[in-house]
Amino acid sequence: MLDIGRKLQDLREAHGLSQRALARRAGISNALISLIEKEKTSPSVASLKKILDSFPVKLSDFFAPRPEGPPKTGAPRE
Repeated sequence: MLDIGRKLQDLREAHGLSQRALARRAGISNALISLIEKEKTSPSVASLKKILDSFPVKLSDFFAPRPEGPPKTGAPRE
């Protein structure tokens, strides 16, 4: 299951933004940011696009699965 709220919060915190600062950049209310992060509501595609336009992140990249486990080195196994 995709946790949009958690991913958004991680992205926002990684960029050092408060909910209020992100809301200002995206042109939406900070209450909406809060509700999304708490999984109380799901954003419309338009709202999510506005939010993600505040970061160097494409909509498709936001929904791409995160790799699990340690990174693969590509070294051959013996």
